[in-house]
Amino acid sequence: MAVVVVWVGLLLALVRTRAPAPSEQPGPAPALDAAAVADDAWMGVYLHGQKVGYGHSRMTPAPGGFRFEETSYLHLAVLDQVQNVRSVIDATTSPDFALRTFSVSLDSGLGVFDVRGNVEGQTLVLRITSGAETTEERIPLSEPIYLPSSARAQLRAAPLAAGRTLTVRAFDPSSMEHHPLQMSVIGRVPLALDGTTVDAWLVRESFRGAQTSVWIDDAGRTLREEGPMEMVVQREDANRALTVGWGEDAFDLVGAIAIRVKGTIADPRNLARLDARLSGLGEMTVPNGGRQSFQDGVLHIEREAPTAATYELPYDGREWQSELHATPFLQVDNPRIIAAARAVVGDETDPRRAAEKLRRWVYDQLEKRPLASVPNALQVLDARAGDCNEHAVLFAALARAVGLPARVVAGVVYADGAFLYHAWDEVWVGSGWLSVDPAFDQMPADATHVKLVEGGPEKHAALVPVIGKLSIELLPPPGSAAS
Repeated sequence: MAVVVVWVGLLLALVRTRAPAPSEQPGPAPALDAAAVADDAWMGVYLHGQKVGYGHSRMTPAPGGFRFEETSYLHLAVLDQVQNVRSVIDATTSPDFALRTFSVSLDSGLGVFDVRGNVEGQTLVLRITSGAETTEERIPLSEPIYLPSSARAQLRAAPLAAGRTLTVRAFDPSSMEHHPLQMSVIGRVPLALDGTTVDAWLVRESFRGAQTSVWIDDAGRTLREEGPMEMVVQREDANRALTVGWGEDAFDLVGAIAIRVKGTIADPRNLARLDARLSGLGEMTVPNGGRQSFQDGVLHIEREAPTAATYELPYDGREWQSELHATPFLQVDNPRIIAAARAVVGDETDPRRAAEKLRRWVYDQLEKRPLASVPNALQVLDARAGDCNEHAVLFAALARAVGLPARVVAGVVYADGAFLYHAWDEVWVGSGWLSVDPAFDQMPADATHVKLVEGGPEKHAALVPVIGKLSIELLPPPGSAAS
């Protein structure tokens, strides 16, 4: 069984690598004195009070500006499999912290995923390496871009004061997208740290629906962060960060965020109808349409009935062209992806039958193994292993490569007495979207698949705000004796 929350945990570890660009600010922030901003910090990372990792960051003066370096390590258990994940960030900036170059390297159970960025005029050029292959993305820029550390440093460009708010745009290299990041100074508060109490500035950050509380000192150094999933990042000395606070067993990530429900579903993989009440969604908008309807907090899902496709591959309509395009995580136009997809599908032109072939091939070819990774299709094709994320990403890329519109979706699925975070796919068959779960070898997927997000790994951060808050109450179907 695989869970999207593995990716979410990695995003939380990488979120410090997102790169904000000033917005709603009149011109660039003034350059700060090098000696005032230089910093070398060790941080302990905790989930639910248990140490799960550490980070080491360094900001130093460099020719023409500054250099930012950070190494992060996570030690987690995912479905009884211990996962060690390391990420390394290295970046250079101008004197006002505008980003010039950066690299992000993620070493996980799926291998090394490397992203390098270089600002060339009004363009950010990204080179993404997976295994022996490198692809390039070019992102237009209308203004400078920044690292998160420099965003916080810009709070020091003017005196800290309660009520001060700075809005920036954050480029997140783990999703290749940028979104608004707001930092609001709440005020000066006492902070208990290592048995002593210090005065610190409390800052609230909001990014992609997730809220983080950050305590910084007068020099602008981060002392503590509290984020979603009861994650705490706290400044420590090197010895404590590396050696103190580790439990005997790795933190059980899946068990900590599983959504418990009253009652059971006796045969979930064959369930054709689900009625449930959802709460704790906050501002999340639940997808509504097709097999799934959601109104006034009540969810109704009916597993799709078999229907014939209404067109032949490759799809040439206008409506779903975006569901055929390549992305940094779905290398649809890569020759090896194309060759693998054509070898599986052959001369089949019926969308439904092509999807069945691809689903069966992905299910048979991938070893069912939970991995802590941000998967991309080419990497999965090489590794031939993974959980639901890897299955879903590879299936979507192969489907698009033969002209079958496909999209990755994420949400929760019922298994082992609880709802777990999960990813699967949908394909366009002409009469509508059809659910496909290559990790479960299902088409259509059973009715316990509750869709919360549409889109690949770059969209799954939208789940972060509801993890630990979402609750699901099973309801009897309308008209039944129990209703």
